[in-house]
Amino acid sequence: MPIIILKKDAGPPDRELVQKSITRFDWLVGFMICRFKFIHTMLGMMVKKPVNTGTMGVRVTGEGKFELSYNPAWIDSLTDAELTYVFHHEVDHVALHHCTRRALTLDPAEHELANTAHDLAVNELIPECEGCARPKNPDGSAAGIYVSELKKMPDYSDIEERQTAEWYFDYLKTKQKKGKKLPNYIKFDDHGDWHEHDLADEKVRVKISDIDMQNGWGTMSSTYKEMILAAQVRKINWRNYIRNWFGNMAWKDRMTTRKKPNRRTGFIHPGYKRSYTDRWLVVTDTSGSVPDDLLSQFLGVLNQLVETLPIDFAQCDVGITADPHPYDRRKDKVEFHGRGGTDFQPIIDLVDQRHYRGLMILTDGEAGAPTKPKCARVLWVLPPNHNPPVDWGDRVHLQRYV
Repeated sequence: MPIIILKKDAGPPDRELVQKSITRFDWLVGFMICRFKFIHTMLGMMVKKPVNTGTMGVRVTGEGKFELSYNPAWIDSLTDAELTYVFHHEVDHVALHHCTRRALTLDPAEHELANTAHDLAVNELIPECEGCARPKNPDGSAAGIYVSELKKMPDYSDIEERQTAEWYFDYLKTKQKKGKKLPNYIKFDDHGDWHEHDLADEKVRVKISDIDMQNGWGTMSSTYKEMILAAQVRKINWRNYIRNWFGNMAWKDRMTTRKKPNRRTGFIHPGYKRSYTDRWLVVTDTSGSVPDDLLSQFLGVLNQLVETLPIDFAQCDVGITADPHPYDRRKDKVEFHGRGGTDFQPIIDLVDQRHYRGLMILTDGEAGAPTKPKCARVLWVLPPNHNPPVDWGDRVHLQRYV
């Protein structure tokens, strides 16, 4: 049966159609306990709300509840197998925390690209089988967007299966920069009203932990379970982590100043200001293995730090390509030098020579192992799924959604 995309219409949905949809909901969700037990349990977390516009969508309310809104006329146009697929799709958005974390991008121009990345990530997890089938467009083609379909296109033949929404967003954005266009497709759910919500996020983790402890997955594949469980690992807010890492090490001292009033007596007595007695070295890896978009992210880290404490900034590939110099104001652009191989040993030697107390290295981790500094603490800042070449030092991974 073809999928029907309805235009917006004022007024409440038809009562008879609403009652019919509720009866169908209850029957179909109840039947899922036999085969799709995980989907059945997760749907039990949601409040169902019939509306008279659009198709279907899940969102988080201000109280941290999950609300599944649906158009009764739209779901009436779907077969049971297609509706099961859509339920699976919405549950996966919740289980992967797409609804409760910040969007992949804050740029409105990239909003649709982020929606596509989210849909690719969840559609990769849904098995097509008896009782679960992709909804159809009016022309008989599958509604939505799928990795298997994109692979058939020459421009997207290198797309990988079973990746995260973050991975697909980066991939599609790179293709977009090269002038590659995505095919037009009809979405069968609504991504509106997604926002960061810690309480709702934690509810999902607790629910999935209970499901796993009770082995309540039903007939879900081991690959599906692994990806859902991997998504429950907490992601560190790298901005706060870096800020706290430097803040905990900075040696602060109070100095009197007439420019600030005393907190107790006003301008009668001088106030105080804090000064930092040390500078911290931040080094960017500018070797050929670091792509330009990652260097742009590194620039964002530098601009954040300049508001926190004084830093010296240097660049390196096989050697030091830009000597340490004060980075004392935010910059829109930095000229990076190098693009050769990678060797951090010259930087470590410089840190020991100048007695820096802290060193932060922005890198992709593709390098040989240097020796450990004598005194300075080290923080490695890396892209997702990358590790430093050594087992010492602290580390934090950049994430786009924070």
